[in-house]
Amino acid sequence: MYAKKLIKLLEKHVKLHKGLLELAKKKTEALKKGDMEALSEMMKEEQTYIAAINQVERERIRVVEAMVGKEDERTLTACMERVDEPERSALERLRDNLAAVVAELKNVNELNQQLLQQSLQFVNMTLDMIMPQPKEVNYRKPNMAPSSYEGSRSLFDSKA
Repeated sequence: MYAKKLIKLLEKHVKLHKGLLELAKKKTEALKKGDMEALSEMMKEEQTYIAAINQVERERIRVVEAMVGKEDERTLTACMERVDEPERSALERLRDNLAAVVAELKNVNELNQQLLQQSLQFVNMTLDMIMPQPKEVNYRKPNMAPSSYEGSRSLFDSKA
């Protein structure tokens, strides 16, 4: 009885993670195009996936605790040891599918992170080229180190 519930929950996990993976791939394309509106919408949709995954995970923990008890090791491997063959092979297959999807999702998210960092570096470089370099405002001795505020960039340029 618990094995069938666990199988259904793992199937939901795989399905939700595949949806999250497809969304991450769409985010990659939006990042390449610089489409911030689409990216914002995708981030909202991503939050609904994450909430659903968290709910399924809480249910999975309850089922695993019911199968193996709270004192024993609460892993999928421990659950597979307690079930018979048709369910065991289904659990192994789902475990492998989930691991593969999560690994691919991790790779796509790392790519997205690199794209975001490159975009941020480009923006900073552009700002450095556009913004005037700070001039020496205060007198200081030639061998004194510059103060901490001199290297900072400000978008507010005023003259007193």
